[in-house]
Parts: sequence; C-alpha cells; structure tokens
Amino acid sequence: MGSATDSAAEAAKRAGAPSIPRLLGAVHLAILLVPVVALLVLRLADVQLVEATERRLIAEAVVVSEAYRAELLRADGGATDAPPVAPPWGTDERYWPIAPVIDPRALAVPEPPPSGSVAEAERTGPAWQAGAVLGPLLARSQRLNLAGVRVLDADGCVVGSSGSQVGDCLADHPEVVAALGGRYAAVGRERVSDEPTPALTSIRRRGKIRLFVAVPVFDGGEVVGVVRASRTAVDPLEVAWRHRGVLLLALLLTAAGTWAISRFLSRSIAGPVRRITDEARRVAGGGPEAAHLAPPTGRVPAEVAELADALSTMTDRLAGHAAEVAEFAATLSHELKTPIASIRGATELLRDDWETMSAGQRERFLANVDDDAERMQRLVTRLLVLARIRADDDTPEPVDLSGELQALAARHGDRVELDLQGAPPTLAIPVDHLRMAVGNLLDNAVEHGGEGPVALRVTAGDDGRLQVQVRDHGPGISEGNRHRVFDRFFTTRRDAGGTGLGLAIVQAVAHARGGSVSFETGPSGTTFTLLL
Repeated sequence: MGSATDSAAEAAKRAGAPSIPRLLGAVHLAILLVPVVALLVLRLADVQLVEATERRLIAEAVVVSEAYRAELLRADGGATDAPPVAPPWGTDERYWPIAPVIDPRALAVPEPPPSGSVAEAERTGPAWQAGAVLGPLLARSQRLNLAGVRVLDADGCVVGSSGSQVGDCLADHPEVVAALGGRYAAVGRERVSDEPTPALTSIRRRGKIRLFVAVPVFDGGEVVGVVRASRTAVDPLEVAWRHRGVLLLALLLTAAGTWAISRFLSRSIAGPVRRITDEARRVAGGGPEAAHLAPPTGRVPAEVAELADALSTMTDRLAGHAAEVAEFAATLSHELKTPIASIRGATELLRDDWETMSAGQRERFLANVDDDAERMQRLVTRLLVLARIRADDDTPEPVDLSGELQALAARHGDRVELDLQGAPPTLAIPVDHLRMAVGNLLDNAVEHGGEGPVALRVTAGDDGRLQVQVRDHGPGISEGNRHRVFDRFFTTRRDAGGTGLGLAIVQAVAHARGGSVSFETGPSGTTFTLLL
C-alpha cells in the first residue's frame, strides 16, 4: 500500500536515530569508563592535593626565609631593608615564583637520621642568634598550621625549629644538599608513624605522604641558610569527608543520571516494541479499524523503525489480500451460482422426465448442461491463470518479440495490422504473460472493434519500457462502463460466454511487471496502451 508520507524507517534515518547496537555500545562504554574515570579523578585529586600542600609549604618557607635573613642581618649588624637578589631560577625582573616539583609517584627513601649535632657551647654567632629569635615564632605557628619548620645555617645545621631538633645537622639530606647549592628542592617520603590513624574529623592529617621542601636563603647572591618545611599531604578521604555534602549531591545526580539512561533505553527500545506488539494484537483482533498497523511515534532506534515499517507494510498487504479474497469469493460465488443452478435444474428435469421427453428435448437440455459446464471450465481456467500471474516470481528469459507478436496477430488473419518498427528485438518476460496480455487485448479489440482493422503498434518507451498500443474502430466504451472495464467478472457478453477476466488478466500482467494499462475511447474507436 503506497503512501504520500515517508516510511517510519526513512524518517528515523533522516532524524539520525541511533541503532540498538550503538545504544547498547554507548551504555556499555559508559559503564566501562566509570571505573577508569573514577581512578583518573582519584589520581588527579591525589596529585592536586600533594601539589597544594607543596605550594603551601613553599609559601610558609619563603616567609620564614625572609624573616631569617632579616634577623641574620640585624644580628650581623647589616641593613635589614636590602632588596632581594634574584635566585638562579628567576625568569622575571621583579618576581621569581617557585614552582612545585614533587612527583607523588616517586617517593624517596625514609628520612635519614641527622649526620651530627652541634654542641650547646658551639651554638654562637649571628645565625644562632637569628634562629633563637625565630624559634618561638615557629613553635607558635605550628600549633595553627601543623607544619614543621626548621631554619638551617650555611653549614646545614638547625639553628631554629618549631620542634626540638635545634643543633641537628641535616647537610646530607638530598633536599638540603640542593638548597645549599642554591636550588629549591622538595621530596616526598612515605609517612611512618606509631600513632593511630586520626579520625576524619581531626585536624591532624591521615595522608600517607609527608612532604619536605627546602628553600635557600640568599643574601648578596650567596646562600646564607636554608628553610626546611614539612607537612603531611591531605588524604583524598579527608577531602571527601569535608565535602561530603557535595559528594552526596554528586551521588544523587549520578543515580538520577543512571535512572535517566535506563528510562531512555526503556523508552527507546522496550517502549516502541511494546507499542508494536499492542498494535499487532489490535490488528489480529480484527474490526474495521484494524486494517493498518500504526508505526510507533517519537524517536526510536533505526531497527525498531524498520521493523515497524515492515510489519505495517505486511499488514497492509495482508489486509489488501484479505479484502481481495473476500471480494473474489463473493463474486465467484455469484458467477458460479447461475450455471450450477442451470445444470442442477436441467439434471433434475432429465432425471424426472427422461422417458416422456422427445429426443430433441433431451438433446437441448444436455446441450445446455454442456454449455454451462464449459462456461465454468473457462471461468476456473481464467482464474487459475490470474492466480499464476500474481504468484510467478521466477526470473524470465528474453523473449523474441517479433516472432511472438506476429504469431498473435496471425490468429486473426488480416484483421490485425502489425507495426514493429520501434520495437526492441527481445524482452525479458514470461512468454505466457506476453501472450495472455497482448492476446486478450487483440481478442477484445477484434470482438468489439467493428469491421475495421485493429492496429497493433509496439515501441520502446523513453523509460526503457515496452509500449504496446491496440486500437480498434468500434463504437467505443459507454460512459457507464468505463470505470468497470478492469473489474473482474465484468462483461457485456455474458450470454456469449464472456467471463469478464480478460482485461483483469491484462492488468495483472502489467502490475506484475511494474507497468500499467490504460485506455482512451470515443465514438471513433478505443485505444488500449500497455506498458511492460
């Protein structure tokens, strides 16, 4: 059944409807990416937390280094407002920021013990005086920021500390060695602690990495000391606990997204399939409104749209065939009723009055029975031909058009004028289809075309189809019969044995070939045009 609107499958393709494998593949890919993304986010968060801790330690160490330099100059009798000198890593005229350098993936060995200690009696000089001034300040600061800070002199010995490590020499620590050489350095060491893991609500950190940064103290272009600061990096679990409200919201959004995806798949796949099933059940239930299966509306997967379109086409064809069979059965019953009734009536009379009938009467009744039987035979034969035309789907062999058409015209002698000048030499068509279609047109024209000749003209159309024109010079088809010409069993020669299936067979052959048959009629004659 044709339609002016596009099919559901074509509409779905134009709309870019995803296929079911693509939908499922996207969902599976999303599921596979969840742990990967989670690991990447966790790793990125860990790196960011370590970097944030290092930046904070750098900031604290820089402030302490400038305070130590000022105290050192005061203790040594120098000026305290001397401008800073650009360190080796400086790239700007005014600012020399220190960038984080720790790689959380490369942890150093545990912190080595001090290489020695300075005795109490030897703790003299400007560096020790400056360290003594800063010691209380560092201790108070540690209570607020939990960062351990140590100030080292030019020999790498602790002269001021937030703890009790004053006098320890750390000159062999890698970060101190680098800082004494004028370079900023930092290391990350695995935290080793005998204390229990603090609670999530504690101010103390639960991280497994402790960072150590060493910032050189410059004066006059020389390294006069080192500020070494340390702090445990923030644990991602701590951050998660502190931001549990945001994480809970993210979890709710994730759950909502999962539900939305499930709902989308349900509506995109299960929903249309369910609607198609309901439509199929409705059609199976019968009724005047069940002649067409409505396709699912909305955005559906391409496969489901194609399935709906195929089922709709199948339903339309089945409905059309069912209506055709019903009409055919009703018409056939009507066509066979008259000859069967006539045969039964004649048989009954012959049985009852055979002895009293004359030979002429018996012969007349038997002739009537024979005529009615012959009519039914012609009718059944034509119906079988019509059914065979519709069911024939074999690939045809090329037919010699000239020979076949000449043979058809020869059946009527000089009544048919044949013109094959524009005809192709062959045509791929079942030979019996060609014979029935052209033969019926010729028979019809000779029978109704009066005394004039019938013209049979065959040409090749512009679209490559074969065009067959049959023209007679009869009185034409009456106005009231024109719309019934191709109806099965319609005939104006029923008394002469007409079955009304000749032109129906012609039309069936044309439709089987994807062609058509039409006519033009008037008082001067009728022309049938057959396209194959």
